[in-house]
Amino acid sequence: MKRTFVFLLLGPILGLFGATLNEVVARGRFHWEFGEGAAMALIFSVIVSAVTAPVDGYFAHALPLPLRVPLTAIVGATIAVGLILALGGKMLPQDVLMRFTITGALAMGTCSLLSHNSRAMWW
Repeated sequence: MKRTFVFLLLGPILGLFGATLNEVVARGRFHWEFGEGAAMALIFSVIVSAVTAPVDGYFAHALPLPLRVPLTAIVGATIAVGLILALGGKMLPQDVLMRFTITGALAMGTCSLLSHNSRAMWW
């Protein structure tokens, strides 16, 4: 149950933070408005988190934490890029895809690390 809350609450927040950080880097300044881009980033992050959470649950039963976190990050990055390519319907430039890859990997890896049962052993 902890895994569900971490992935479906923290995952979209981290995705929104990553999207905002990408916008700050692209524009050079921060805007305080919550526009349609932020809403789309939240919805997109919820979908990526909802798909990655069961995969992490499977990895939690089969793999130790040092292997599970990077694999979950890879799955999150793959789902983020696959989803944006499926929604866009065409190939995007490499720098745009890399932003989705990094944001998805960091958000899902962090969620996997925070959803770990600390009472269980790592191996």
